[in-house]
Amino acid sequence: MHDWNHAEERAWKGRRLDVVDETLRDGLQSPSAMDPPLESKLAILHAMASIGVDAMSVGLPAAGPRATSDAIALAKEISTAGLPIRPTGAGRTTEGDVNAIAEVSQRAGITVDVYSFIGSSPIRSVVESWSLAWLLERVKTAGETARRHGLPFCLVLEDTTRTQPDVLGEMFKAALDCGVARVCLCDTVGHADPSGAAALVRFARNKLDEIGGKGVKLDWHGHNDRGLALGNAMAAAFAGVDGVHGTAGGLGERTGNVPMEHLVAQLAALGVRHEVPASLVAVYSRTALDAIDSSRRAPPPEEPLVPLSLRVNGDETTLAVRPSRTLLEMLRYDLDLVGSKQGCDEGECGACTVLLEGEPVLACLTLALSCEGHDVTTVESLNGAPAMDPLLDAFDRLGAGQCGFCTSGMLMTAKGLLMREPRPTRDTIRRAISGNLCRCTGYGPIVDAIALAADPSTHHEPAPPLPGDEWSPAPLPPHPTRRK
Repeated sequence: MHDWNHAEERAWKGRRLDVVDETLRDGLQSPSAMDPPLESKLAILHAMASIGVDAMSVGLPAAGPRATSDAIALAKEISTAGLPIRPTGAGRTTEGDVNAIAEVSQRAGITVDVYSFIGSSPIRSVVESWSLAWLLERVKTAGETARRHGLPFCLVLEDTTRTQPDVLGEMFKAALDCGVARVCLCDTVGHADPSGAAALVRFARNKLDEIGGKGVKLDWHGHNDRGLALGNAMAAAFAGVDGVHGTAGGLGERTGNVPMEHLVAQLAALGVRHEVPASLVAVYSRTALDAIDSSRRAPPPEEPLVPLSLRVNGDETTLAVRPSRTLLEMLRYDLDLVGSKQGCDEGECGACTVLLEGEPVLACLTLALSCEGHDVTTVESLNGAPAMDPLLDAFDRLGAGQCGFCTSGMLMTAKGLLMREPRPTRDTIRRAISGNLCRCTGYGPIVDAIALAADPSTHHEPAPPLPGDEWSPAPLPPHPTRRK
């Protein structure tokens, strides 16, 4: 039998690939995910170790006090239990975020790799008005801060699969100047196909070698928007990356990430890693998904149902809910209004924001029964007849959402603001959305969009193109549905 799967020489040439588990970072951004308690995270960590995970994200420490304390506890557990796992901490390319990771490392007594992310594609430069010089300065800030703390630095380039080669080359050089240890190539929105993934990896490896970065390792982080996450990960592995990222069950923002269960099985079948017993993989999957995926949780059968009547987006609604049911759970799981996102589940991120009698409230902290007889307005109301709401139109025009996870909460906070104050100042807008967290650092366009919705005469200049990018979007004409 001739095996065409092995007809071509593989770039790894017998070496072992690392698998990096992002379940407790990217996995928590799944539409159905909830941030589990620390004891569940520790159980997931040990399940990761049992299937041979080489590195794992302890989260984004700068996101808040709980994120910091959980990250410290996870890193400490790796150290005290002697788990053969390399801890990594996610952060933006800012001094504050890197300092937060350094604090985790110092308090846990173990080295934590700094995985600093920044958007590199022309889409971000246009939306955010980022110049190449500004991007390089951000890389320098993060890299030098990590080096000052003595921590390994990984530059995570969001949307690498749509970034020009010359821009990548410049960012690689900036990272090398800071002593970068790894570069993570990201298919952030699931854009790539396997041939594109392989081409990007080969380019990155050749470019790094060419500019003096032979010792720099490459990671691959991909999403599943086209259903190609696993195929792209394998293509990247064939082309020569040193580590591939995955999550339990493929949990992740939008349609998810590379499923870790499939990844370890495929790499074992190719002889790149040892085979993991199916029983251990099953325990890993069950431990993570039962703790994180809220859709797997059945309501307690002994809790009685209570009738509830309210108005949702103007419609009279009557249903029966458990006394402990939150407004967010009722909207998402009883009424199928999934625009409101289940993020932190503790009132920190603002992704669940809806309007209650016209005032923004955190739906994850509001009991459904407390809304008896009241008006609830969700983000779905903004796309109603006869025309799109000017706020939604402005967000669309100015690219005020990237991954989209925070967008519904931002929109509803902004809607409440404009109902109270039709012509707010930019400072007022910033204060109003200060409780809504954007992990993609998109605050500039969000403020611009809210200001545009408040005053349609606001003029927005598109950002200049990056070097080598000959295309620049023209200003859009006035929208026919925009109020005068």
